[in-house]
Amino acid sequence: MYALVLFICYLGQDCDDLLIDAYRTEDACLASMKEQRLRHAGCYPIEDFIDGLWRPAQDYADF
Repeated sequence: MYALVLFICYLGQDCDDLLIDAYRTEDACLASMKEQRLRHAGCYPIEDFIDGLWRPAQDYADF
């Protein structure tokens, strides 16, 4: 299973990771991300998201 995670960074340089939804396949997750036109988001194995074994939103901040 894969988690669709949205990255939100505020002007104060703090960032949050928000779980949008969970999908059975990575392809379904990527299709949903494209359909919703999410630019600062990603699809990650749900086990890694739950365990915190992935790069947080701060790593993806482009400012």
